[in-house]
Amino acid sequence: MGFFMKHNDILIGSMLDQLNLRFAPPQGREKTYGGIAEMAALQKEFEIFKKGRPFATSVAVLNLAAYNNDAKNHWHDLLGTLLKHKSNRGKLNGDQAIVDALVKNLKSKTPLPVYFTSHDMRKGEEAKKVLITEKGRPVFYIERDYLVVSFPMKPWDEDAGRQAAGAPAPAKAKTKPKSVKPKSAAKKKK
Repeated sequence: MGFFMKHNDILIGSMLDQLNLRFAPPQGREKTYGGIAEMAALQKEFEIFKKGRPFATSVAVLNLAAYNNDAKNHWHDLLGTLLKHKSNRGKLNGDQAIVDALVKNLKSKTPLPVYFTSHDMRKGEEAKKVLITEKGRPVFYIERDYLVVSFPMKPWDEDAGRQAAGAPAPAKAKTKPKSVKPKSAAKKKK
């Protein structure tokens, strides 16, 4: 699914970080209030996540994406494809499984923080699924249980993307390109 991000694939980690901060363990009260405690309160009041609403829509409402529209729209496209993936939660597709897990978690008396990550979907049929782990310890340096949500992804293949768009492959250079030196470096030699 990294292929949905195309040239923005370098931003996937930062967008997962945004999700992880939004659903982070509590850090106290008053000025440090936020994370999962705040998400549970927002869910109770606004029902941000609900059955029938795509996960991508809820993420958009929370404004958890890149700061440029190109990357943001690619991210939402990527999240929108989760419904095409199976999950490890019975008959629920990937999107439904994420929403179901979040709704149940946020409704519980003591909701777990949520950790969003990804896994390589090229490693067989099971790896193509959205994986939900009810209770896991994905961060070794934080001794705390999390609800873990893992998105199946694969790298963007620039050539495959070009072929799908009907664009020709770039011509191969016959000669080795000359290295270009900055003008300031050329002046220093004189």
